[in-house]
Amino acid sequence: MLAVPSLVRMSLGSPLFNWWARLMGTRIGKHVWCETWWLPEFDLITIEDRATVNRGTVLQTHLFHDRVMALEKVHIKCGATLGANSFMLPGSALGERVTVHPGSLVLRQDEVPRDTIWQGNPISALDEPVEQLISKPN
Repeated sequence: MLAVPSLVRMSLGSPLFNWWARLMGTRIGKHVWCETWWLPEFDLITIEDRATVNRGTVLQTHLFHDRVMALEKVHIKCGATLGANSFMLPGSALGERVTVHPGSLVLRQDEVPRDTIWQGNPISALDEPVEQLISKPN
């Protein structure tokens, strides 16, 4: 039992970690990059295909309010990216192809719309939609 944290840390970002998280109850799609082990309640987390969860990110699924513990799901949809050292609070969801910059905070029950870029604590949208950023010439 003492070896589990060390072995899990060594497997971050690999298919082995995704396999282990699935065994624990997390719903993880195909081609997912998950480089964090801060998944407090595995069965309340869904990470869809091609999503990226970077190092040091916390997918928080519980909060205490007036000494009462509340549990809610966290959902990261297809192709979404959660930057390093970011937090997602209970009940929050990232839409398809969303990018959240490093060090950001997704508030409780936030539904982040698809194809957008966000940053900050708490998060706020950047002005340019993803389509404009992709179509700009170099």
